[in-house]
Amino acid sequence: MPLPIDRAEGKRLFKKYRSQRDGIRNCPEMASVCLICESIDVVVKPNAEGMLYCRNCGFAFYRYSCPGCGKTVDGRDPGNPSCSVCGLRICSCGTCGCPQPDKETHL
Repeated sequence: MPLPIDRAEGKRLFKKYRSQRDGIRNCPEMASVCLICESIDVVVKPNAEGMLYCRNCGFAFYRYSCPGCGKTVDGRDPGNPSCSVCGLRICSCGTCGCPQPDKETHL
């Protein structure tokens, strides 16, 4: 769930993570920032489990808790690549949540 942040904080986080996305998953406030348009109007996407979207530009991204370890998984973070089997993101612990995880892409 996105955290309420002000525009100045959103601008600071956008600037920090726009070109270097490593670690986005470790910053809870980034759930509220769109890396496309810098908006802080990010909400839960209806009927799309684990997905958030920007109401300003429509960009949608995965951000949810790992079913294996509970850490945050964020689809914008290169440390959470996509599983080629189920399409979900692979957590830094190696879990994606599908019954037959993609052995080739696990970290």
